[in-house]
Amino acid sequence: MCKNTKMEQTLWVAHTLFDQGMVTGCTGNISFKQEDKIYISKSGSCFGNLTNEDFAILDIHGEILEGKPSKEYPLHLYLYRLNECNQAVLHTHSFYSTLLTCQARQKEELFKDLLITTPYLSIKTKNHIGWVPYFAPGSQELFESFMTQMNEKTNLYLMERHGLIVSGSSVMNVFDLISEMETSAHLHYCLNQ
Repeated sequence: MCKNTKMEQTLWVAHTLFDQGMVTGCTGNISFKQEDKIYISKSGSCFGNLTNEDFAILDIHGEILEGKPSKEYPLHLYLYRLNECNQAVLHTHSFYSTLLTCQARQKEELFKDLLITTPYLSIKTKNHIGWVPYFAPGSQELFESFMTQMNEKTNLYLMERHGLIVSGSSVMNVFDLISEMETSAHLHYCLNQ
């Protein structure tokens, strides 16, 4: 695949995730940073037919410049502000990753199991996976909880009963990490049946 703009790459990732069943209906949100602006999927948009018209635009301070962004845009903004290397953020409710967060009782044990199942998730995360306790999607409580969990070493956060959110240096980097997490979660589930 040779895509020459961030928007083209983002649309390819969104469509691919939808085709793979890692995003369904109008769930999930995706964003990328370009210069001093954040382009984020609009509220109620569907990854399966996402176009460049389906993005709202914000500045790095959170001022909405155009469109109605996903209600979870603060999560994206926090990750962009945390680390200037973050150029893309993606949140999905992908099946096995979400299932894993619903079953997790001891997150430390879960992370240990996940990171030793195959070497790839460990390599891609540098053994850093974050955990965000459950609060209603889009709620102020969720945003505040997420802020307390963030750190510069972590690019992947499992969200209890709510999927995962990943940041990275490009939308392709983020896609790769979400794919690896979903594969690892699937393997973990199969091995523990």
